[in-house]
Amino acid sequence: MKCVVYIIEDQTRLLTLDINKAWKFNVDYFPIINMRNRKLDSKTIQKKSQTKNSQLKNEKKIQNDFRRDSTPVFTIIIIILFLSILFGALYVFQSMSVSDESNETNFVTDPSKMQKRADKQSDTLADKTPKSEKQTETIPDNTQSIDKSFSTDNVPKHDNPKRVSTPEKVKPQVKQGIDPKIEEEMKRFKSTLQTGMSPKKIFADGRRLPPVELLPQKPNNSSVKVYLYDEFLSVEECDGLMKAHNRHVTEISKKDPIVCFDTVSTLRQHLKASGVNRKVSPNDFMPGTTCLDKAFSSEFKDYIHSNWSYSTAFYRGESRFSNVFEYRVKEATALKPENGGKFQITSYPLNVGYKLHTDCIEDNKDKRDRFATILVYLQDVEEGGETQFPELGIWVKPRKGRALVWNNMNEKGKCEHLSIHQAAKVTKGHKFILQRWYYYTSFYSLGKRPPEPHIPIMESGTPRVSCDEYAHGSCRWYDEWNYDHIIEYQKQKITLI
Repeated sequence: MKCVVYIIEDQTRLLTLDINKAWKFNVDYFPIINMRNRKLDSKTIQKKSQTKNSQLKNEKKIQNDFRRDSTPVFTIIIIILFLSILFGALYVFQSMSVSDESNETNFVTDPSKMQKRADKQSDTLADKTPKSEKQTETIPDNTQSIDKSFSTDNVPKHDNPKRVSTPEKVKPQVKQGIDPKIEEEMKRFKSTLQTGMSPKKIFADGRRLPPVELLPQKPNNSSVKVYLYDEFLSVEECDGLMKAHNRHVTEISKKDPIVCFDTVSTLRQHLKASGVNRKVSPNDFMPGTTCLDKAFSSEFKDYIHSNWSYSTAFYRGESRFSNVFEYRVKEATALKPENGGKFQITSYPLNVGYKLHTDCIEDNKDKRDRFATILVYLQDVEEGGETQFPELGIWVKPRKGRALVWNNMNEKGKCEHLSIHQAAKVTKGHKFILQRWYYYTSFYSLGKRPPEPHIPIMESGTPRVSCDEYAHGSCRWYDEWNYDHIIEYQKQKITLI
């Protein structure tokens, strides 16, 4: 189609076309003679009139043709725009989805958020270690942990100095549910050795604290050394610890404890000593454990008249005092904080003590054992309650703030039999102590608070009473649980780190 444009002297009349369609038309320019001062005859006027009419017709025809030809083009343009918008929206939506997935992944792998989730899971943050006065560093729930370093040594459940641990091969198992952050920390963990002590004089809050070595009264060639520090803790520190312990025991004791035994024989001996003639069967124990059921536990409590000591525990970093105490011990004895276990406060009521035992296990090949012990008396005892080392001829009377420090193993990591000791029964008054064990070889879970085991099924916060080998142990009430009562654990003889 041809588009005609007329130019009349200084005035230009131009038919405007869509710039996008201009390429379809051929445009001709026709110059018109200037007729402003010329007279027009009738023919010229007639010709002009015809030309004008023809121009109008051509304009209308061009406009109609343009509308007709441009209609499908506009339609196509609208469709293209619509499809562009649609595909653009889909692209944005897809991008947002990918971003959401990325954010979710970041949440799962974010260490700070994983740590919060890890607090609600059972993981391998604990260990099975030799027991001192029947208290063992607890281990994590086997069903929600991963163990990459099983010990090949059998770890006895008690402090019998005559008991020898027998090595037993255990096939390593991989547990599910461990926090990746914990697993990575375990890979990076490097153990430290505690092979000796170096007691020296220190000052604490203006108090002069010189060590006094307690010399054996019997000749021996043992490496065991016993040191005494008077006023190692202040009066205020002792009173604060006793107050916290008593409050915690009172609160937890609102629930009857579940009583567990190392063997059925120990249960029978306790019943016999209490004058109770009762047969014991597997039905008296909760499935998978060496713990009495709730009803029998309540009866046993009445049989022995709750004749046991009470122990509560706290861990590194859980209080300002834990930091102060371990630093003071380090300065006074050179015992490393990283080789220290939990802090344990124990109270002995009237006529309660603890039988002869060692804090380490004799002939034990596992070096993750208790190298040294520090014990601090929190209160004077009117009569009884002495700490006695019969093989060394040493005994110490409780005095408020006084600390005893001794090594249970030699510098090569062998348990010394002459470290055997006992807590004499309290015959008048009440005895409170604070103690902490330091291990020859440290391990990842040492000093970390573990979760409760998955069995027995019980109400949260239920205390435990553990009665160990009758000849060398006693019953003790605990505010936390370990894994010694689980039959499968005892059967596998495993040590988790």
